[in-house]
Amino acid sequence: MASIGRYQVLQEIGRGAMGIVYEARDPVLDRTVALKVIQPAEQGGEPSASEDRFFAEAKIAAQLQHPGIVVVHDVGRDTATGALFIALELLRGETLADLAERGPLDWRTALQLVAQVAHALHYAHGQGVVHRDIKPANVIVLPSGEAKVTDFGIARLESARQRLTSAGEFIGTPLYTAPEQARNEEVDRRADVFSLASVAYTLLTGRPPFQAASIPGIVHRVVYEEPEPPSHLVPDLPPDVDRVLARAMAKDPAARYPTAEAFAQDAEDVLAGRHPHHTGGEELVVVDEPDASGTVRVTPSWRRPEAATPPPAHPTAADDTRTVPPAVRPPSTRARVLAGVAVVLGLVALFLWAPKPPPDQPRPSPGPTLATPAATPTAPAAEPVPDAASPAPASSAKSAEPARLRIDFEHPLRRGRLRIFVDDRLTLEQRLHGQERKKALVFTVHEGVFRDELDVKPGLHEVRVEVAWEDNVKVERIVGNFSAGTTRRLEASLGRIRRDLSLEWK
Repeated sequence: MASIGRYQVLQEIGRGAMGIVYEARDPVLDRTVALKVIQPAEQGGEPSASEDRFFAEAKIAAQLQHPGIVVVHDVGRDTATGALFIALELLRGETLADLAERGPLDWRTALQLVAQVAHALHYAHGQGVVHRDIKPANVIVLPSGEAKVTDFGIARLESARQRLTSAGEFIGTPLYTAPEQARNEEVDRRADVFSLASVAYTLLTGRPPFQAASIPGIVHRVVYEEPEPPSHLVPDLPPDVDRVLARAMAKDPAARYPTAEAFAQDAEDVLAGRHPHHTGGEELVVVDEPDASGTVRVTPSWRRPEAATPPPAHPTAADDTRTVPPAVRPPSTRARVLAGVAVVLGLVALFLWAPKPPPDQPRPSPGPTLATPAATPTAPAAEPVPDAASPAPASSAKSAEPARLRIDFEHPLRRGRLRIFVDDRLTLEQRLHGQERKKALVFTVHEGVFRDELDVKPGLHEVRVEVAWEDNVKVERIVGNFSAGTTRRLEASLGRIRRDLSLEWK
């Protein structure tokens, strides 16, 4: 029986981006735990980003004591192998991903689970923690029906401004990430609200709201497109479910629920047959970031013309959403129509009864009805025709330039093959050769370096790197944003021992 630290490994129960999860026994406390294990960094003994993220998960999760959040028992490093481990409460149940694979859930069950998760997130947010990777696989449902949130591996304290990625990347699951997170902007608790709403959509309809064929396609849909209302896909779904998800998945964080608790309360209102009092409908409701009048109108997001908006300021302490009467009600549609008709009739009367000049006098040039210096029409100035020999404006020239992708790849192979795909299109294929080097006069190793630059169109792209040697193939993907006239460097390396392929923007 293998051991890691003081824990005796019983069986493997899962694998993920953060490592392998085992069922293990703690002989000291005589209990069974879930042991998440990640292998150490291989390069120069320096801690890798995954190790930093691993310990960040343990440190953050250990602070959280809530029935809806998995309990952390222990964290450490195995002295024999150098493997990192974290001992967690062993949960026997199914993830929301397992449940969603079997098709849409009954809307009552789905909303009950979502409300539980929202309450747990509200507690975490109150401790200054944002999860940043809420997805079906990170919520476990026990046989009792209780939901527990796990994997705070990419969470961060709101007070800390350190990122675990370099510029142009985002951490998270693209299918469930918030628009501001996909744009690599600062995120707050409202990003978790968006992600949980996307999970709710998946549970209700059986499909993710922003599904696409590629990662760039998913990101584009998350940032710019609205999903089809769930009531269009699920018969007999209460219309208020559309209203709740519309607010929770608003592109602009300021239009979302300001807290996960408000989201939970509206889900519980729908379950109880009440109108969700935080959605606002056609009323005016106060949110974290009010406009100049102190209010903002909330309507289903798919009925609004969507436009990219700058990221809002972080929410203030005024978290409660409450309905308030407007100080001055805007005119009704009927009043606006009558006012427009009156203006048109007035202009027609002015034209018909205006005094006309005698025939032998020149007609004066008409002026505006309510003349002001700023409103007086002037003839548009003729635009100068650029000389054919004159250079184009600098901004136009720069926008026409392609972006550049620089590849720096190090490997320990004697020979192999490297292939680079940009958005699933083969862009580069290169044979690899490594130089022979002796280590300590005992064994021979090979070292090789390949560098090249490629032209890419400006915008968001998925880069796929494929390395093949003998009967082995390693593939990794990374998403980056490219600006016209600039170069982004992708550092790729193949590990010497386990042959792990790693990608990182530099």
